[in-house]
Amino acid sequence: MAELETATREQIAQVLADRFASAREAFQKEIAAGELALSERFNQMARRLRLAENSAEWKAIVLEIASLFAAKAALFDATDTAIVEAPAFATAVESKDTIVTVRAASELSAQVLETLGESSSGRCYLFPILEDGNVTAILYAEPGEQPLDRNALELVATLAATSVPKPSPAPEDALRLQARRFARVRAAEMRLYDSPAVLEGRKHRNLYIILRAKIDSGRQEFRNLYLRNCPSMADYFHEELVRTLANGDAEAMGAEYPGPMA
Repeated sequence: MAELETATREQIAQVLADRFASAREAFQKEIAAGELALSERFNQMARRLRLAENSAEWKAIVLEIASLFAAKAALFDATDTAIVEAPAFATAVESKDTIVTVRAASELSAQVLETLGESSSGRCYLFPILEDGNVTAILYAEPGEQPLDRNALELVATLAATSVPKPSPAPEDALRLQARRFARVRAAEMRLYDSPAVLEGRKHRNLYIILRAKIDSGRQEFRNLYLRNCPSMADYFHEELVRTLANGDAEAMGAEYPGPMA
C-alpha cells in the first residue's frame, strides 16, 4: 500500500512538473513573440527616422517612437532660452545626461507645464539629444500606470541624435561633394583593380606611366564634369591620386605626371 502511495505521489509530481514546464515554455514563447513584434516596429520607425526629409517629419517620428515606451512624450528645443532657463532643463543641457525630476513649475517652468497639459504622473524624465557634442533638443517623457522604459528612451534619444536632418547644401557645395566622391571612387577603383600596377608604380616611382590610360581618362572626365562648371573647384582627383595611389608622396607619381589641373 505504501509503495502504491509513493508511486502515486511521484506520478502526480511528474505530471505537475510537466505541466509547469509546458506552461513556462508557452509563456516564454508569448514573451518572445511580443518582444519580436516590438523590435520590428521599432526598427521600422528607426528606418523612417533616418529617411526623414525635414525637422518636422523627424520630430513627429521621434515622438511616435518615444510613445511606445512612455505615457506622454514631447520634444523641446534646447536653443530656446525660455526652456533651458528652467532648472531641470538647464541641468540636462549642462550634464548631457538623462535627468529624472518632479513635474513641477519650480523644475520645468510654468510655460512647459502649460504646454504639456494635465498629467497624473508626479515624475518625468528629460533625455538630451546631442548633435556634434552639443545638446540641441530634449526629449521629455512621463510614465503612466506602467513604469517608463528608460533604457529604450535613451536609445531613442541616441538614434534621434544620429538622424537629425541636415540643411541641403548650396548648389556649389553639392557640386564639390560630388567631385570629392568621384575622385575617391576612381582612385579606390585603381588601387583595388590594378593593385599589382600600383605596387610597381610606387616601387619605381612612376605611377603615372604605368596607369596613364586610366589617370588621363579620369582627369578628362573630372575636368568636364566639375572644373568647367566651377572655376574655383579644387583638383580633388589629383589629391586622391596622390593620397590613395602614392601614399601621400606626390613624387611617386613620376616626372611625367602633369600635376594638378588648373
